[in-house]
Amino acid sequence: MNTHPLGEVLVPVDGFGPSTNAAWRAALVARDLGAPLRLLHVREGVHAEADATLRRLVLEIGERTGVTPQLDTVAGKVLEQTVRAARDAALLVIGPRRGNPLRAMVVGTQAEQLIRLCRVPVLVVKKPATAGYRRVLVPVELVPAARPMIAAAARLARDGLEVLHALQPGDEIGMRACEVPEWVVRRQRQRAADEARAALHGLIAQAGQPRGVRTMVGFGDAARLALAREAAMRADLLVIGKRTRGLLADFFLGSVTQRVLASARADVLVLPRPARAGAVEAPPAWMSPAPG
Repeated sequence: MNTHPLGEVLVPVDGFGPSTNAAWRAALVARDLGAPLRLLHVREGVHAEADATLRRLVLEIGERTGVTPQLDTVAGKVLEQTVRAARDAALLVIGPRRGNPLRAMVVGTQAEQLIRLCRVPVLVVKKPATAGYRRVLVPVELVPAARPMIAAAARLARDGLEVLHALQPGDEIGMRACEVPEWVVRRQRQRAADEARAALHGLIAQAGQPRGVRTMVGFGDAARLALAREAAMRADLLVIGKRTRGLLADFFLGSVTQRVLASARADVLVLPRPARAGAVEAPPAWMSPAPG
């Protein structure tokens, strides 16, 4: 069992492109966090060539990043062994592996299955891992659980961090249905945006990030706004939340999480959140504000 105060970064590897890229990203994240890195190779047969490839990968990662990974090889099914190993991890890093399309329609991609089954943050790597994250976008709700999300995003962002909140136009629809004058509708929209922006600044300060964080308040569908902002700011990473509600309720990911995960071009970090909107669970140590 890992005893490092920050916990370990875990990445399942098989010697092929997507998992190798995920391993490089995991190494960069582990270096930035000062956390240990473990590569998990799940054997479903005898693959001497993959073993040699992974041993070379361990050496290359150590030489280029200064992070020396621990390589563990176990027998079994990839999904089962990864979920078991992730119980002791602070962060699980995976590539966008896809299997049978029909199975993916029924039970989800492997990434979606791991996100549902694991109770730890999961980083889905989509882009080539060439450097640390520079521009990070974190869409949040105006709830206490947003604080560790902002802190986690700040730990990974090197240059720019933007916190986004999507306001739903429900009041506007009702006002227009009642033929309220347009200037009243616009004034209400501005007031709602100002209140949301003030709440965002409060959450950012409580997350230990009082300066250097941009805020954005938009109106409309949260997933659509997040994907539009990702493209506009050319984000390297999106940080989103997933409520933990038990295995049965988690059979399907929330629609916002699933849509962002499927459509984002950037890497996506999915953080578990409490089932109740007002609750706050203790986050992993690395999701706390950075010291100093």
